[in-house]
Amino acid sequence: MFVGIASPAIVEMCGYAGFDFVVLDNEHGPASIETTEHLIRAARCANVIPVVRTLEPDILRILDIGASAIQVPQVNTAEQARRIVAAAKYPPTGSRGAAFSPRAAGYGFFGGQPHAKASNEGTSVVLMTETKEALENLDEILEVPGIDAIFIGPNDLSFSMGHQGNQRHPEVIAAIDAAVKKIARTKVAAGLMTIPAEDYKKYAALGARYLTTQIASVIGVALKNAVAAAKS
Repeated sequence: MFVGIASPAIVEMCGYAGFDFVVLDNEHGPASIETTEHLIRAARCANVIPVVRTLEPDILRILDIGASAIQVPQVNTAEQARRIVAAAKYPPTGSRGAAFSPRAAGYGFFGGQPHAKASNEGTSVVLMTETKEALENLDEILEVPGIDAIFIGPNDLSFSMGHQGNQRHPEVIAAIDAAVKKIARTKVAAGLMTIPAEDYKKYAALGARYLTTQIASVIGVALKNAVAAAKS
């Protein structure tokens, strides 16, 4: 579930409802780093995995406050992909800066070496391919070690292809379908947003394993249905 509403209660409800993970949206959402830390706490309390969609310069701080995974938008080249993977991993695997006083390391209680080992083994890296350039470079991006999932962003992709937000344009759908099939043939999980809900079954059948929906859409539909029921 994508959560762009900076509410710990919403995150908890997603967990109690049975979602496997939440994607806390720090690209388009309003949450500060401090608020994001509280959202991650809420996710842990409700036993739902906290993924944070974050811009590349903020990777270190997002991991230090305890995100299980990062999801980085606008990744267009293999060089970018390698840089992001390195930023998410401690040496010698990567180049993540080490500090063991933040929340992710238990404020020092977990021990530096055990934390670094667990983090390198357990932190997932999700990259977003959202442009024609990214899809043209997809083969090279998929060869970068350390990528766990590639998430296709249909909205930005539609603009990149000249269709100005029309995610249902046949050319956009064809490009997404081809990319999902290509990713699914590798060990990397293919992901995307499944709005409308019918897309979930379609892309699961094509091999996608990292499928989400969006909290504002879910709440909006529920509110409209409640109003309609009250007026019927």
